[in-house]
Amino acid sequence: MTALTDPFPVAPDAFDGPVLVTGAGGCLGAWAVAILQASGVPVVAFDLRDDRRRPAMVMGEAGAAALAWETGDITDGKAFADLCAGHGIRAIIHLAALQVPFCAASPALGARVNVEGTINVLEAARALGIRRTAFASSVAAHGMAAGSTWQRTLYGAYKLANEQSAAVYWQDWQVPSICLRPNVVYGVGRDQGVSAGFTLALQAAARGESFDIPFTGPTSWLYAGEAAAAFIAAVSRDGDAARVFDLNGRTGTVEAGLAILRALAPDARITASGGPFPFPADMDDAPVRAHLNFPQIGIVDGIAATWRRFVALRDRGRG
Repeated sequence: MTALTDPFPVAPDAFDGPVLVTGAGGCLGAWAVAILQASGVPVVAFDLRDDRRRPAMVMGEAGAAALAWETGDITDGKAFADLCAGHGIRAIIHLAALQVPFCAASPALGARVNVEGTINVLEAARALGIRRTAFASSVAAHGMAAGSTWQRTLYGAYKLANEQSAAVYWQDWQVPSICLRPNVVYGVGRDQGVSAGFTLALQAAARGESFDIPFTGPTSWLYAGEAAAAFIAAVSRDGDAARVFDLNGRTGTVEAGLAILRALAPDARITASGGPFPFPADMDDAPVRAHLNFPQIGIVDGIAATWRRFVALRDRGRG
């Protein structure tokens, strides 16, 4: 299979030691470890379980099997710090989190994983003198602003709490970090959360199945590889503040995405219904691109690459 990571080369000499990626079994985590490994950057994958299904979808079974993988609970701060110390970790990309529906179903667990887990990452960075930490917030944080017309969720509340905590870690202890707020992510491995609909539709189309995307209208199109590349860029040099950036990708409509899919698969039985996605679709990427250098992938190219990989996985009995 053609390497999905090819558009996202990383200079290994930008790193002075291993990078730890939490949530490595998730979509963005899978892409991050795949890009780092393909570029020759030492990387340690961390997740609650040793589940390499999504990394294997991105990088192939052999690449996923070769990963250095540690299992652990992000809510166990001491164990996490000890793991970082044991591997000589010099940068952390923190992507471990529970998504919107899981936080709604179990608020206390959501807070432990999403808020306490991020505190544990910041504490490890503080204790070990790690100057390169990036963590994921979300477009959902915009729903928590006073007077916001966007949907308010526990997930968004937890993410906003993390942004504020990181600011205090810089203020009180000079622990630098970069927080990125991804908008709607699509691409191989994106199969959880309320915004995964278009990726699930692509996978269903490759299988010859029908699927209805549960939202319509304007949306952001943030390719998973592009988002992962942004997080890698965020830890490619030492931090100097606690910074927060929106990460939008391209802006388009669900209907335009369906037209691209139908050009690739005229017989696809994919529809879309419902209202627009309840978060802004057109956040400004100019600030993050002024600070970080990472590739940008157009909607047509991103959908086509995702489609081709799902077809290849189907043909290999992996889709």
